[in-house]
Amino acid sequence: MTSFFRNPNRMEAFSDGVFAIAITLLILEIKVPQVGERGSPGALWQALLHLWPSYLAYLLAFSTILIAWIGHHILVGQVRQVTQRMLIVNGFFLLTVSFLPFPTAVVAEYLRSASGSAAAAFYALINLLNSLAFFLLVQTIIDAHPDSLALLGRSRRDSFLGIFWCLACAGLALLSPVASLLLVAGLFVWWLRP
Repeated sequence: MTSFFRNPNRMEAFSDGVFAIAITLLILEIKVPQVGERGSPGALWQALLHLWPSYLAYLLAFSTILIAWIGHHILVGQVRQVTQRMLIVNGFFLLTVSFLPFPTAVVAEYLRSASGSAAAAFYALINLLNSLAFFLLVQTIIDAHPDSLALLGRSRRDSFLGIFWCLACAGLALLSPVASLLLVAGLFVWWLRP
């Protein structure tokens, strides 16, 4: 049977472009503070320090996208022939990755406010979707290339656990938004282990 889809080069190139754009958009959300032309150096430093939620959100989202890109690179390395299902699931995964700048901006804007718990919960839930999409992509690649199970089995398990981890982080956000964000980051540190 002839396939319209062959090697994964185009899928990987397209995905790399989406990752690059998503990671670049993150920094555009951090706005230069306005202290005026006659503002003192102290006022500027204070304004820069006041942006700490933006820096935290940027660091978390940058790390998330970087780790997703590393994981995606490992996954695509197992693909010998692309299937239509793989392209669709990959598109869903890229949708969740490219959406990350928005919840990052929400966290940066509202973390210090009464809505901080909602912002952190929203961020955790979007990361839940990202974990789900990654899980589906891993499973799709394993289904197409069963011999990749030995290498990708842990990624499948970790991404499945990530779904529940992020759900727990969304609940924790009601008690402590910052702890919730840090635990979402902890998940990605876990995924970086060898």
